[in-house]
Amino acid sequence: MNIIGASGAISRTDHERMDAHAERYYESIRKRTDDVPAISANTDFTPEEVEAIKRHVFIDSHDLGDEIIERFSPNYDMAVSWQRLIDGRDIREMDIILLNHELTELNFMARGYTYNKSHEMAEEKYNYTKFIKELDAKEGVL
Repeated sequence: MNIIGASGAISRTDHERMDAHAERYYESIRKRTDDVPAISANTDFTPEEVEAIKRHVFIDSHDLGDEIIERFSPNYDMAVSWQRLIDGRDIREMDIILLNHELTELNFMARGYTYNKSHEMAEEKYNYTKFIKELDAKEGVL
């Protein structure tokens, strides 16, 4: 399976291109102002929820453990999900799971849980990773 992104079809086995695309896309998202209203209009999430998710995923730095404070590493699948959510076409279950996962995670972090614990608890209810593993299995990616 090839995923269509802003740079064209990228094989799931071409990790170098996937990473480069994610880096460029995350940087472009940080500058966009039209994504939050578009995603809100294309989903059941409020603009405030989408804005909080955007800040959490793309903009804010977090304590990721071992006293490391940094932004999340760009992720190709999340970039592609975000683009589908903006476009309002071909929105998949995994894209809505992503929004729910990130909103749940940021709420746990706001309550004082570590990032790792927050991610683990969010993943129990909204398992975005499961969808990524299914995509990789279809493509034969280890």
